[in-house]
Amino acid sequence: MKRLLSVAAGAVLAVAGLAGTSAASSGGVAGTSAALPSSVAIAAAPVGCDSGNLCFWNGENYTGAGPGELSGRNSNWGVFGQSACPNGTWSDCASSAYNNGVSCNAVMWTGTNYSGGFYRLSRGSGETQFASSHNNNFSSNSWISPSDTTTSACGGPNPFD
Repeated sequence: MKRLLSVAAGAVLAVAGLAGTSAASSGGVAGTSAALPSSVAIAAAPVGCDSGNLCFWNGENYTGAGPGELSGRNSNWGVFGQSACPNGTWSDCASSAYNNGVSCNAVMWTGTNYSGGFYRLSRGSGETQFASSHNNNFSSNSWISPSDTTTSACGGPNPFD
């Protein structure tokens, strides 16, 4: 009987490990030409990142100035001041980010007006360190559904359309 329980416990742990791997790999998606690492799901939103918001910091691992917090679509992060950033705004100043959205995936764009490359951050996941191709390189954001579609709640623009 002990052997049967031991085997069952091992199977449960193996399945739990696979589930964790799957969740961690479902976050970030590279846009246009750059390959990016997947975002990493974490247990809870970082301190200061309110529910419903895309949050970002100018340092890695949710450190430094921030969080900058945005809800809804924002076509130009240059209108949001941040004195700790080189150009005095959040445009081109995010080194880590967390999507604490309620129902949508966040899409961060390298250009204003939802242009250039993009990075999708699944709801409830974060990126503690962007690859050099995207570090300090985001200038707008939009929202899409968890299935990467545009819906009334997650109105895009959608890079997958």
